[in-house]
Amino acid sequence: MTGTFEYEKGDKRSVPDFNVFFRYNATYPYYSDAVWYLTQMRRWGQIAEQKPDSWYDEIAKSVYRPDIYRKAAEELIAEGHITPEKMPNFDTETGYRAPQTEFIDGVTFDGTKPNTYIDSFQIGLKGNEQI
Repeated sequence: MTGTFEYEKGDKRSVPDFNVFFRYNATYPYYSDAVWYLTQMRRWGQIAEQKPDSWYDEIAKSVYRPDIYRKAAEELIAEGHITPEKMPNFDTETGYRAPQTEFIDGVTFDGTKPNTYIDSFQIGLKGNEQI
């Protein structure tokens, strides 16, 4: 889990980013990540009714807690376990990643516009109907 991966017996390779744990802000509680999960729940019928973009933002902020993350990070820095440059810039962080284009579906995801993302799909829920 820490940099060497065995693809099959005898085929071991160094893959330092196979599990990143902490690097690249992988564990930072981005609101946009929570919003993406919610858009998938809406798309596949787990959230049956259409919601305004503000609902997604409110739910994300009630669950994802960058304030707790920051406190824990500051303690790790104070104890010398990590350096400040390993952390996101807490003074400028909004909790929303820039629009993402790397998803397998090829659709740009902007966490501040969840309904635009949901409506871009041909399958899933539209309004209150199943397509």
